[in-house]
Amino acid sequence: MSLRMIKTSAKTSKWIIYLILIIIGVIIILLCSIIQNVSVPVKGEYYYSSFLRNNYTLLSNVYFFITGFLLGYYYKLNPWYCGICLFLIFPLTSIIEGVVFKGSHNLIPFEFVFHFLMALPTVIAVYIGRFVNRKVAKRKVQDV
Repeated sequence: MSLRMIKTSAKTSKWIIYLILIIIGVIIILLCSIIQNVSVPVKGEYYYSSFLRNNYTLLSNVYFFITGFLLGYYYKLNPWYCGICLFLIFPLTSIIEGVVFKGSHNLIPFEFVFHFLMALPTVIAVYIGRFVNRKVAKRKVQDV
C-alpha cells in the first residue's frame, strides 16, 4: 500500500467520523426528547425548529459537552469541526424549513450566528478534552 493511499484513507475515515458526529447530534436531541418527555409542537411552519428548540435544554447541553470532551480526549479531530458537526442539525433544519415554507426563516443569517454560539460550549469541551489528553500523556512519559 502506498503512502498516498494511506493518507487518502485517513482523510476519508475522518470525514466518516464527522458524518457520524452529525448523527450523534441528532441522537442526543432525540434522547433528550425521550428523557424529558417534552410535548410535541403543533404541526406547522416551524415544527422541526420548535422541536429542536424545545429539546435543547440544560440536559442536552450537558450531553453535548460530555460528548465533545470525550471526542477531544480519544480522537485527534479538529475541535471546530467536531463542535459544529454535533450542532449541524440546527442550521440544516433552518435551511430545509426555509426552502419548504417560503417566507419563513427570513433572518437565517442571525439564526446561523445563534447556532454557532450554541455550538461554542461543545467546541470548548473538545479543546478541554484534547488538553487533558496531552497532560495525561505527558504525565505518563514523566512517570516512565
